Amino acid sequence: MKRTLYGSLLLIGVMLLLLSCQSGVSVNRLSSDTDIDLSGNWNDTDIRIVSEALVESSFSTPWITQFRMKHPGKNPVVIVGTFLNRSSEHIDTSIIAKRYEMALINSGKVDMVADQSFRASVRDEREEQQYFASEETAKALGKEIGADFLLQGAVRTNLDQSGKQMVRTYYVSAELIDIETNRKVWVGEETIKKLIKQSKYKF
Repeated sequence: MKRTLYGSLLLIGVMLLLLSCQSGVSVNRLSSDTDIDLSGNWNDTDIRIVSEALVESSFSTPWITQFRMKHPGKNPVVIVGTFLNRSSEHIDTSIIAKRYEMALINSGKVDMVADQSFRASVRDEREEQQYFASEETAKALGKEIGADFLLQGAVRTNLDQSGKQMVRTYYVSAELIDIETNRKVWVGEETIKKLIKQSKYKF
């Protein structure tokens, strides 16, 4: 009888311990294009708006057509340079650059080459193939495609605050530079402006 009572109490104790350890966190999966802004900081919705606007802007200018007039039957080759974060908060600018790169590639109008972060590993692989791969499959050295244009950009912020209200403005700029001549063939900028009101109640 005592053993049964002891076992029951032990089981109840374990169950209470497990219940007390639960965090009470609830997770709901959302569509990737759902617009949610909890803090007013930079978020995935801003990335989508900025990326789509910059891509549309770059395709609306004649730099691709002008290149093809000089080089019939050839797509311009673009390499992604640096997207600087000059804002007042942490922003992973590589996401903007990658979205832009994906749009350029998927358009079929532009060819892309590996950027600096991946180029070294590709070169290492090609170098190793000279020693360890068969002659039929080893990729030749000195066959890289030279880029015609460099894509680079920056994110800046401006804050205007009064009392419990704040306007946070993001300026996201991008530009394409002719690598041979340093001529800028396209410059674009998208602005995101947010009015943030702080509740008088803090939880």
